[in-house]
Amino acid sequence: MKMLFPVDSCEKIMIQDWPGALYKKDDTAFLCWTYSPEITYVLENTPSKIDDFEIIKMAESAELVE
Repeated sequence: MKMLFPVDSCEKIMIQDWPGALYKKDDTAFLCWTYSPEITYVLENTPSKIDDFEIIKMAESAELVE
């Protein structure tokens, strides 16, 4: 993500068993996690409106749709 746009912070996390990261810039955050080399999920949110805990909980409820 740092190649696409500058970020203020990056926190590495796990979503289920998948590696991910929470990127933040000002009042915008991107929660990204990778299921496979072909599939990456991205959730954009506003941290001042949705806590990190809530967006991570939402991501953990995601299921692979084939």
